[in-house]
Amino acid sequence: MQFFIQTVVMKKALLPAKTISKEKQISGKEALTKLLRWHFGHLEYRGKQLEAIEAVLSGRDCFCLMPTGGGKSICYQIPALAKRGIVLVVSPLIGERFIVTLHQENQVMALKEKGVAAEYLSSTQTSQVRNKIHEELESGNPSMRLLYVTPELIATTGFMLKLTKLHSRGLLNLIAVDEAHCISTWGHDFRPSYRKLASLRKRLPDVPLLALTATAVPKVQVDVIESLNMENPLVLKSSFNRPNIYYEVRFKDLLTDPYDDLTDLIKSCGDVCGIVYCLERTMCDDLASHLSKNGISCAAYHAGLNNKLRTSVLDDWISAKTQVVVATVAFGMGIDRKDVRIVCHYNIPKSMVSFYQESGRAGRDQQPSRSILYYGIDDRKKMQFILNNADNKKSQNGSPKKSVDEFNSMVEYCETSGCRRKKILDSFGEQVSTSVCKKTCDACKDPNLVMKNLEELKTMCSLRNRIGSSQIFMNSSSKSFGEVEFSEYWSRDDEAIPSEDDDISDDDDDGIDDVEGLTQTPLSSKSRLIEKMELLQRAEEKYYQNKSPKKLDKNVISDTTRESCKQRLINALKQTQQRLDNFLIDPETSSTFLENECYKKYGKTGKSFYLSQVASTVRWLSTANTTDLTSRLATTGQSPTSKKSTEVEPSCISNHAMKMNKKDDDANVTSGHPSSPSTNTYNDIKLPPIPSFSEFVNKKTNIDSNPSPLKRNRFH
Repeated sequence: MQFFIQTVVMKKALLPAKTISKEKQISGKEALTKLLRWHFGHLEYRGKQLEAIEAVLSGRDCFCLMPTGGGKSICYQIPALAKRGIVLVVSPLIGERFIVTLHQENQVMALKEKGVAAEYLSSTQTSQVRNKIHEELESGNPSMRLLYVTPELIATTGFMLKLTKLHSRGLLNLIAVDEAHCISTWGHDFRPSYRKLASLRKRLPDVPLLALTATAVPKVQVDVIESLNMENPLVLKSSFNRPNIYYEVRFKDLLTDPYDDLTDLIKSCGDVCGIVYCLERTMCDDLASHLSKNGISCAAYHAGLNNKLRTSVLDDWISAKTQVVVATVAFGMGIDRKDVRIVCHYNIPKSMVSFYQESGRAGRDQQPSRSILYYGIDDRKKMQFILNNADNKKSQNGSPKKSVDEFNSMVEYCETSGCRRKKILDSFGEQVSTSVCKKTCDACKDPNLVMKNLEELKTMCSLRNRIGSSQIFMNSSSKSFGEVEFSEYWSRDDEAIPSEDDDISDDDDDGIDDVEGLTQTPLSSKSRLIEKMELLQRAEEKYYQNKSPKKLDKNVISDTTRESCKQRLINALKQTQQRLDNFLIDPETSSTFLENECYKKYGKTGKSFYLSQVASTVRWLSTANTTDLTSRLATTGQSPTSKKSTEVEPSCISNHAMKMNKKDDDANVTSGHPSSPSTNTYNDIKLPPIPSFSEFVNKKTNIDSNPSPLKRNRFH
């Protein structure tokens, strides 16, 4: 019966908004709940939602702290429906204008489907659309209820004047500041533009302010309230606990192949929606290529792709055409998809706040979901190096040093035993007992396994770093082993003269016997222990060398690396295609041809030379014209995969495209159909020179400063 009622209510969400009289506003729990059911299909308010709504409708400022997926947007969307006038929603401009525009556009589209009149203002809109919204703002009876803007827009004199006039007519009901932690220098995502919002109270004194955030620690809460000049605000805090999310940490250093482990993990979840976060663009491409190769519908998303490709990736993911997106951390903000079932971090995040936000994009529909973090010692060291350098620069500018401390809390989450849910809640100042977890994290579900993995990780790292001369764990210190004390710092006294016992027999069994004998020998001196640990280290290296000899050769070009490079070339070809007005080439075939070309030329030289050649090819594609492309991609050669084969590779460009290019560029290019089979080897092919990086930069500068007549004509 309950399901039937909810279904009926959901259908009503598409009906137009009920009219509100000019004199009265909707108030009271019963009336406000009807609005919720009518427009949004929810039976009841959750958490502190109703308290926040009633506070701002009464004219009181409110600071609302709700977890990711807690329904913060309802707190300003219902007031927009309950009272005549307009609610202004301030959203942050994050990194690139594309992201915030997409964020606002998605929210506005979703609201319109629910019968709520909403708009957003952005420089990406046409002047006709912007003018229509400005006319609404100047109207005496605007039909618009919600307007999404950026803090940068509010800071402009012209827009502030429009708000002042709207307020003088009594039509500005509420100003909601979303992601309010951005106003605080102590916040994890400080935006200087948010500081300009302090003038809102002075210019619009009696308009209530609603500050919303999911990730403000106590120090940030105080800073936000003071910075916005909020007057006696109602402070509402919901629990940060996300009981429907299962938290788990997997250790890369203990896995045979982390890529394969991630692949198996996603497959075990079935055909569900997921996000995989990486810190680097190249890793996004590499991992997405690996997952696709293993039958998982996925795509890469990062700032290296142009807006059109990113929009396509998002649309496919939101519409369930793509199962998984492998992305950098910017992905997901404002994307209202509630059925994400798994969020994986392939690299350790820089702070607990970032981890909480990103993992919290799973299970917004309150259904069981998973958060899996792949922790690697190399990842940790790399992030510590980056943050230390960044903090040194900030310290010189007088900014507070906090990044390393925030990262250390994330390391502690991974490197220590104990309930992971409790660690998350503790970091936000919420004190709870471990009983709140109810075995919904790996540390509570199987504590013995977690302890065993941590010990194995510690032992492995200690062996690799010679008796712990470079401590791996953040909480490590000088420790005693037998009668000898060891420090995390190198000491000249630690050096010992090698003995004849250091040589381990080539016979595997002899090596094992030596190790077993050493483990049973009592420790007599520090130098003796060094000798023993060196033997253990050599035995371990021999074991892994015999177990997987291929993995020790870092210069080998793997199939995964080649697939990743091919994906990079596909992306570069697509962008080149758009730059040249949809020049007719097949990115898939062309990328295979170019990758084979790089591999055939530098495959035997080594991985570094191969990757450098691929990067040079990508740079060449960014400046190549139609003649260059036609000349290079129409060239045929022998297949690099078979030395005996004499088959000719198909041309990457269609005949029609070649004819059109010949006409447009007046180039003497052959049609790609020789009268007799080609007998030329690969070395006989004369390829256009690939520019060096400096040549590429100079050519790019000349092109930008002297655009072609065709390009100039587009703008006239």
